[in-house]
Amino acid sequence: MLQIRSNKIRWAISAALAALILLGTYRSVFSLAAFLVCCFMVVFCDRESTLLQMFFIMPMANIFRISPTTQSFLTILLLAYVVLHLVLPRKATLLVVLFAAYVVIGELVGGEFNLFRTIKLICNVLFLSSILNSEVKIRHKEIFLSYIIGNIVASFFKLADSSIFKISSYINSESIGNINSDNFAIRFSGLYSDPNYYAVGLIISLCLLIVLYHRKEIQFYFAAVLAAPIVYFLIITYSKSAALMLVVTALFLVYSFVRRRNYVAAVFIAVSSVVVVVLAFSGKIPFLQTVVDRFMASDSADGMDVSSLTTGRFDLWVTYIKYLIQNIAVGIFGGSITAELIAHHGSHNTYIEVIYYLGIAGGSLLLLTLRFILSQSVIVKHKKSFLNYSVILCICIMYFFLGELFYFDPPFQIMLAFMVLNLPLYENGESETKKII
Repeated sequence: MLQIRSNKIRWAISAALAALILLGTYRSVFSLAAFLVCCFMVVFCDRESTLLQMFFIMPMANIFRISPTTQSFLTILLLAYVVLHLVLPRKATLLVVLFAAYVVIGELVGGEFNLFRTIKLICNVLFLSSILNSEVKIRHKEIFLSYIIGNIVASFFKLADSSIFKISSYINSESIGNINSDNFAIRFSGLYSDPNYYAVGLIISLCLLIVLYHRKEIQFYFAAVLAAPIVYFLIITYSKSAALMLVVTALFLVYSFVRRRNYVAAVFIAVSSVVVVVLAFSGKIPFLQTVVDRFMASDSADGMDVSSLTTGRFDLWVTYIKYLIQNIAVGIFGGSITAELIAHHGSHNTYIEVIYYLGIAGGSLLLLTLRFILSQSVIVKHKKSFLNYSVILCICIMYFFLGELFYFDPPFQIMLAFMVLNLPLYENGESETKKII
């Protein structure tokens, strides 16, 4: 296997792949060239080199296609990686087989079989198993930076959209009305169709930056340079969940400063965050006015309610829960992964989505499978810091408002969460090199 240990060479490959993927929106031959390079790496390069590039291009998956109507090349690469590098714990093998059989039988009973969706769901589980095991050596700093910079590059690609780079044909942006005027604001969604799904990757990126800074593996100024565009892109999503999670990441940063005994910086960040929030809600920061307007908007004559605060999601949750209660069989065994949406709307909640499609039985089987898969990566035993739970906490919260079951993001994001969970984060901020996974 070819090993790419030089960071300069690795980042040169990343830059070349990014350029080819962007040019692929102009001419499909460039996307095909990027795909062939990735295929070469999957077959001939060591796993770490391959995974670093896959984490880098993951945020670009929606434009990494031969055409706007075809499947993403990333899905094919994940399948190829699983076929060539499948590592499945002995205890999880039977569970994966049972889960796959459960999914297929559910589809057959439901009267409709979707081969691609089935392969994609099972492939996500197997891919997670293939990258979370003791045989794969991955430098956490390198993979964190690959994911972070990949998200930033993908975001700038969206800004580069033009008559040459036809990104708009791949991505549909959402527009929202500004409550206090007749203007409309375009919600920035990077290379995603929905700004809320896009925001998950950016929030995780901020958490990873804080973790790397806390371990003194990157300087504060470098972290700030990377964080600045991420915060900007998060704000122009005009997402309420993104705004709330920005507050959460600010708390993580304050915690890191306190643990590193940098009390001046901790107070500065805390006070600055409070001042920004106060000024934003007082209308003194026009840049944040649309976000504030979305929080204050109400569809009810009685004013703000839970439905308005969750942008209609609460009503969808109630609708799906009522359906599951009225249809006990679906609640227990699921309606199959090809089940139609209720009233043409998704549940916008991963946990409800799992029960709706897989049922309590299938959801429990999936969780049990993930339990055995994740357990294989636990090598370092250490006392957990609050920051160890940063990524997994953000994922659990944001997945509560999004349906992520059939997307390609979860295995990447779960791996990052588990790497951070197992990473020694000493209270004095010292860094120690150990085998993580």
